[in-house]
Amino acid sequence: KQDMRESALAGFQLAMRAGPLCEEPVRRVAVILESVEIAVTKRPSESDNPKQYRAAKDITGGIVVAALRSGIRCALLTRPARLVEGHLRLTLHSSLAGLGSLHAVLSKRRGKVVTDTMVDGTDLIRITATIPQAESFGLAPELLKKSSGEVTAPELVFSRWEVLDEDPFWIPTTEEEREDYGEILMNGDLSTGLDNN
Repeated sequence: KQDMRESALAGFQLAMRAGPLCEEPVRRVAVILESVEIAVTKRPSESDNPKQYRAAKDITGGIVVAALRSGIRCALLTRPARLVEGHLRLTLHSSLAGLGSLHAVLSKRRGKVVTDTMVDGTDLIRITATIPQAESFGLAPELLKKSSGEVTAPELVFSRWEVLDEDPFWIPTTEEEREDYGEILMNGDLSTGLDNN
């Protein structure tokens, strides 16, 4: 029994480590294992024996891990799902001349300025902003290039997780949605040329 508990815990941990949408870590989920069903077969010529049934297949730890992991993943997909996106807090300094280009770069990358305060005794402005983690790649070189060196390289620190509004399973259905977002074609496996429609 102890082996099965440890295998069940390992299956739960694997399911939480790699979720069903894009192998993302799953957070804030409680899993309640209500029952376990095991296929049994009758042993031949032992009709009087109370232990006349046995498991159809030997139950190993690997089977328990795989079954629990796939069961949890399937259960997660039965409910509405949303992805979360990491946001970074960036702190940097800029002169007044570099503010326009700084705001242009941040708005292009979905960043938002949280605070901007003057640094005492200088003409610099200390700016704190947030930016999605996916948009932070190449941020420092772009800021330096667009502002001609008027903005310092940002200090990036993880800030929070934010739920994305987009439904990962949404498919355009109306004619207007198809015009706006395009047609999603399921062409099958391109490597073999098989059509899965």
